[in-house]
Amino acid sequence: MKSKVLFLILSILTLVFGCKNGNENADNNYYEDTYYDDYESEIEEDTYYEEAPNYPDQYAETNHENYIEDAPQSNSFFRGRKKTHEFRDARTGLVVNSTSYPSNWNVISKPIYTIDQKIPLFLMQVEGPHNLKTFNTPVKFHLHYPNRQTAQWMQQYSSTSNMMRPMMSNEQIMREEVNGRMAKSGFQMIGQKPIPRAERYLRNMLNKSGGQNAQLEHYVTEWTNNKGQKALVTLVKIAMQQQITFNDSMVMWFYSLDYVFVNENKLDVTINQLLDATEATKENPQWKHYLAQLNRARQQKAAYDHQIRMKNRQAAFNAHQQKMKGIWAAQDANHASFMNRTFGAGSDRSQKQFINMINEQETVYNPSTGRNYQVDAGSTEYWMDSDRNYIKNDDLFYNPNGDINLNNRNWTKVNRAF
Repeated sequence: MKSKVLFLILSILTLVFGCKNGNENADNNYYEDTYYDDYESEIEEDTYYEEAPNYPDQYAETNHENYIEDAPQSNSFFRGRKKTHEFRDARTGLVVNSTSYPSNWNVISKPIYTIDQKIPLFLMQVEGPHNLKTFNTPVKFHLHYPNRQTAQWMQQYSSTSNMMRPMMSNEQIMREEVNGRMAKSGFQMIGQKPIPRAERYLRNMLNKSGGQNAQLEHYVTEWTNNKGQKALVTLVKIAMQQQITFNDSMVMWFYSLDYVFVNENKLDVTINQLLDATEATKENPQWKHYLAQLNRARQQKAAYDHQIRMKNRQAAFNAHQQKMKGIWAAQDANHASFMNRTFGAGSDRSQKQFINMINEQETVYNPSTGRNYQVDAGSTEYWMDSDRNYIKNDDLFYNPNGDINLNNRNWTKVNRAF
């Protein structure tokens, strides 16, 4: 594991876990956050990484080099001597951190802002004796939603849809990004080469960053060519699961690749020198103070934005309620008018008709008694005797007074009262 990819991964751990911990009490609606809105890949600007191990000279124009010799001379002029390289933020001019490398190494770095527009990640390139050349690639950041419905929704409506991709295996990443490049440069893969010291250091830093629950994969492959050179390609992949609702989650995962080329007999020595530089890294206190101020400002802005969203939602709800009150008032007025017409003062006839309709009855008037009676609705005419018995009849030529089956009772034809 080399210092460059460690710097890159540790920087993004600071971004992810620092911002997560700093804002854990702010608005938790992850779909509304604009944290990733400024994400734009700068890989197109870094085409010097595309063809290993060739590097154009103009790369040095974009980096900051501040070397300080800080170790005494030993057996030879260069052996044992160190120089300090500073990783500097281009936005503020502050040194982020620094470390020491052998003085006969040419180390250059470039800050990039692909994840956060105010916190840099660093791309590095090192050249030195014994055909030493190393470089790292920009971090590639992805989101994965295990729930298929959530994934479809986010693909259609989220501003981060271009970052969505299921997590790939280490072998798949190597096939897509490494194997062809190395073959083109004349290298064949020997196999995997675990580096426990590097993995142990990275896991310790991951824990210190608050990522104890994150999944870390440290995958190193060893390569050789017919010119007596060796190469290492290191893949560091980190995945973190984040709950977005009670029963739904998303996976944030990212990775970076690190390449080292050197003469075969110097590979192990070079690895140790790179790891020495990594473990000697010192963070600038001024940068830590700047990050603390930045996180406080972002927390305050997140809280303010949350309050504004809540006020806007409440205002929209109040406006909706006011609108509904107007609709309800109009409906109440119409209903009151209907009830007044039907059941109000002077509406006995309408009220009686309404009740008859509900009960499926009709009110008839018997001229022989001068009174009204209730009968079942549905007939053309009705005949009634003195005992209020009635006959329903639909035959207009029928007269019950001539029907011998009715015991010669006296029947009076009644009329509808309304």
